Amino acid sequence: MIYEIRYSDGRCNSRTNGSKDLIKRLALLKDEHIADIRKLYKSGVSDSVMEKYEKYTGR
Repeated sequence: MIYEIRYSDGRCNSRTNGSKDLIKRLALLKDEHIADIRKLYKSGVSDSVMEKYEKYTGR
């Protein structure tokens, strides 16, 4: 599963492969302002998973 991190300052979005990589990336981004984290499906549909991973963002 691919996850996309969207930043609130308008920078390019980051993508990770899988939830383990996402958690590692969020640990490195503790000082960043993240607007949303989205789960991308093969069909092109995306769902927000910000609430699920918010505890890893350092907020």
